Amino acid sequence: MAFNVAEFVLADIYDLYEAALGASAAWWVGHLTLLGLATLGIWAATNWADIAHGLEINGMRIWTEIFFIGVTGGQILLYMDQFGFPISGAFLTALSVSLYLRWQWYQLEPQKA
Repeated sequence: MAFNVAEFVLADIYDLYEAALGASAAWWVGHLTLLGLATLGIWAATNWADIAHGLEINGMRIWTEIFFIGVTGGQILLYMDQFGFPISGAFLTALSVSLYLRWQWYQLEPQKA
């Protein structure tokens, strides 16, 4: 049998396809998934200016998101080490607090004139 690219690239997702659909259908669905992901990547690359404008992606927005990711990681460590949370509870609590702070950051951000 030929080398199955979808099984190699998708790994666990392909196993789910195979368990749910069988080997033949999983081959087709797996390769259609790869084709869809490649098409999406090419589309995003060719329309990046429109995507960046629509999502308001700029240097400050990127640094702000990096800051919130760091704050979330710091909170996870704090909740686990100081408060004895399990990893799942620490992650969910940190994610909730960080998303709330992020929402507040963008709600209170001054509007451009």
